[in-house]
Amino acid sequence: MLPEKDILAALHATRVVPVPVSNPHGPLGLEHLAACLQGIVPAAQEDGTHVRRPITLPLETWQKLIAMAHELEERESRPVAPSDLAAALVVQAMESR
Repeated sequence: MLPEKDILAALHATRVVPVPVSNPHGPLGLEHLAACLQGIVPAAQEDGTHVRRPITLPLETWQKLIAMAHELEERESRPVAPSDLAAALVVQAMESR
């Protein structure tokens, strides 16, 4: 099993939560795991101040976001996900209007 800090870094996570699923393998195990996670992972900002939606971006744009996220990770010494960077850039652009 990986150390907790490695799990956090690999998943760009802010916390690690133990999951009480004894055998998360195979189709039934995955369904059990999904049901368990649904109870642990809260809906995105249930306070009604945020909205989570999938968006489609050109591959070139996504590759640039990945590169920018890696640069930020090195500079800030903390994980930065390309999707979080994209969200921050959209918010910044809308705030400047």
